[in-house]
Amino acid sequence: MSAVQNRPADRYGAPIVSPRLGRIMVAVVAIVFAAMVVLIGIRFADQPVRAELLSYEHVDENRIAVSFAVTMRPGVEAECAVQAMNEGRAQVGFVEVQVPAQEQRRSTHRVEIATQGEAVSAEVLGCEQL
Repeated sequence: MSAVQNRPADRYGAPIVSPRLGRIMVAVVAIVFAAMVVLIGIRFADQPVRAELLSYEHVDENRIAVSFAVTMRPGVEAECAVQAMNEGRAQVGFVEVQVPAQEQRRSTHRVEIATQGEAVSAEVLGCEQL
């Protein structure tokens, strides 16, 4: 065997992309990935009011109680939309809750929703600053 046949390029063929082009492609992908992370971070950091479902309990056949936490700047008022859903995830109850200005950044709230049928779950659809 000669030394020429022992080179990987001779044995397996030339690479599809050159090493230089490969480094450029990796750099471009890394820049695009970093830009996406920054844009997503800005999108979620820019939300002035956030809500999180804590729990729900069935009060009776046509009523469900929902506990949720709201995170917003102290002194800001908000309005939150909360819904109750049946087994098929159809909305059976809905309420908009006024959240008055709080002294703390995070506060918990409880609301009872009258339902049209049996609710098996609930969710906070979102909150908006007033």
